[in-house]
Formats: sequence, C-alpha cells, structure tokens
Amino acid sequence: MKVMSGMPAIDQQCQPAGLLRRLGAILSDSLVMFGLLALTTLIIFVPILHKLGKNAMVPAEVGWLWSGLYFLTLLSVCFGFFGYFWRRSGQTIGMRAWRIKVETCEGRLLTWSVSLRRWVLALSPWAISMVAFNMAEEMHSTFLKAAGAGVILLGLAGVLVMYTNPERLTWYDRLSNSRLILLPEL
Repeated sequence: MKVMSGMPAIDQQCQPAGLLRRLGAILSDSLVMFGLLALTTLIIFVPILHKLGKNAMVPAEVGWLWSGLYFLTLLSVCFGFFGYFWRRSGQTIGMRAWRIKVETCEGRLLTWSVSLRRWVLALSPWAISMVAFNMAEEMHSTFLKAAGAGVILLGLAGVLVMYTNPERLTWYDRLSNSRLILLPEL
C-alpha cells in the first residue's frame, strides 16, 4: 500500500465512496434519525412538558435549563446512533443501503474517540451556520447572514475537496483519520 500526503492509499480492492452515495446515505440516515428523535421527544420530553404545563421545549416556554437538556439529549441520541453503528460494523442503516463503510485509514473499525471526532468535525460547519442564521434572524443582522452563508460555503468546499485527491478524502476524513469506502456488490 503506498502512502500519499501522509495518508495510506486505498488499495485496489477498496474504492472510495463518491459524493452521491455519501449524500444518499445521509438522506437515508436522516429519515431514521428523525424517527429516533421524535421517539425520544415523545417518550422523554412530552411527559415533562405535560407536567410543566408547557407547549414546547424552547427557552421562552420552559427556560434555558430544560431547553438545553433537551438539545443535549437529542445530540446524544444522534451521536449514539452513529457511534454505535460505526463501532459495531462501520455502517449505519443508510450506509448499508448505499454500500459504503467508514473505517480508519488503516482499515479498522472506528473507536469511540475517532467516531466522536469524525461526527463533530462533519457537523461543525452546518451547526455554526445554523447558529449564525438564528442569531441573524433575532438580531436582524445582514453580517451574520453573510457569515452563516460563508460557513456553509466553507463546509461545502471542505467536502468537495475530496475531488482533489485520489483517496477521495474530505477535510473531516483527514482530520479524523477515517475514510468512506465503496463495498463490492454481492
């Protein structure tokens, strides 16, 4: 196996996963995540809302403590989903459907720490832009809207950088020492 730019190259049997497959897996997993988050909300937080006599788990209704707990719980469910599947088999439900697998650049399953790093890095541009857009809305700030759009563009550029190297690694693949590979048809 040859090494290019400090990363082991993908051997001839392991082809890198392309952008459309990645997007297909993201869409598939998003549907599963929506269901898990709705179920978490229904089982845990709807009874809390009922007891508090409130309508929504937002700071204006329940305060920052409950709202923050709700947000952290949903984030934990999301990471738990990805971390569990990445550690167990390298494939989420969506990745299995699109025949892609995540692994370390050495070809091993991800550890919890690598899973967390990959997940945080992959989500960070989208989370930052979402915060900027929400703040722009509240503050009526054109600058924050532009900043949010700029962060989205940087996030897209970080993904599209995969077309500049033969291993098809995004910036978060490189920083987490992981890669997505295309599995052969059965």
